[in-house]
Amino acid sequence: MTSLIYQLLISATSFLLFLACFQHFTDAQGIGVTLARDMQKPPPPKAILWLLRQKNIKKVRVYDAFNDRDLLEALQDTGIDVLVGMNNDDVYRVAADVSSNEAAKWLEQNIKPYYEKVSFRCLQIGRRMSQQGNRQISAVFQALVHVQTAQKRLGLDISLGIDLDTNVMTESFPPSAASFDVSILPVLRPMLTFMEHNMGTLIVSIYPMIRYVTDLYYEYKGVSIDYALLNGETVVVTDNGLQYTNMMDGLMDAFYTSLKKLGISMRVIVGETGWPSSSEVKYATQKLAGEYIYNLAERLKNNVGTPLKPQWHVETFIHTLYVQDKNNDGMYKWYGMFYPNGSPANPYLSL
Repeated sequence: MTSLIYQLLISATSFLLFLACFQHFTDAQGIGVTLARDMQKPPPPKAILWLLRQKNIKKVRVYDAFNDRDLLEALQDTGIDVLVGMNNDDVYRVAADVSSNEAAKWLEQNIKPYYEKVSFRCLQIGRRMSQQGNRQISAVFQALVHVQTAQKRLGLDISLGIDLDTNVMTESFPPSAASFDVSILPVLRPMLTFMEHNMGTLIVSIYPMIRYVTDLYYEYKGVSIDYALLNGETVVVTDNGLQYTNMMDGLMDAFYTSLKKLGISMRVIVGETGWPSSSEVKYATQKLAGEYIYNLAERLKNNVGTPLKPQWHVETFIHTLYVQDKNNDGMYKWYGMFYPNGSPANPYLSL
């Protein structure tokens, strides 16, 4: 009996600490969550909306407007900013139609019904297509052009975005050495130029732990895991007079530097970031995942930018609100902050 009471007290304490941390998390400026739903039993939209309201979350990323229309419906009149996506299959279909009729049809079905009542932050064209090569990037570019044309035809005005991850850069550390992979520049450069001219948004995925364990340069140079955890007291690198204490700032400025080398100036937002709470990788633990989320919120709550772009605060989406228990893609199933039933997945988020 005593053991049971002790366990209940421990569970209750962990839950209260989790709630305290989450309040700290939602106090941060420019921070949101992704709403991936690769779950055995996804919660209904009303339950998702209830959790968002309970945690005072004001920004969400919805990955697939076509398959997540129930989410868009629930997000109407909530004041929550929504980054919404077009899935890759739709990208190819829209890209292939030079008349832009497919783009117009897609917008009429998936965006226009919610346009007046959902606060759309950005419409992302495709997901992780840059990882697949130039043909896929070209498809994204053509889809961007057709969607832009169709928006004007329908009287819609939503910023269009693409997503890139750190693999599109041949170098990223120090930030001033960064540049995009020359093999994709023939298609990437004109697409980014088009986006700049049309006030587009570059959405990037930044996973510091993955970058730290796959890029041997960091450990070779004696860079501590604290740099990836955003523990941020010690200056790790001074680069052209700019001081970097954490990898988030470093990778963000690597993207800004890569754009600058193409003569392009564009706002960059972090569409995905996080830290896995379990896997065979050395640093994937609940404790470090909680530490990273806490440090990220601490980093963002003062609405600050990066050393290279101090005037542009870092807008960030944590991946993900729910544990993806149906996802078998390695450690990606271990990023969620809540189980599908709404209970907290990581007591160390109290750090």
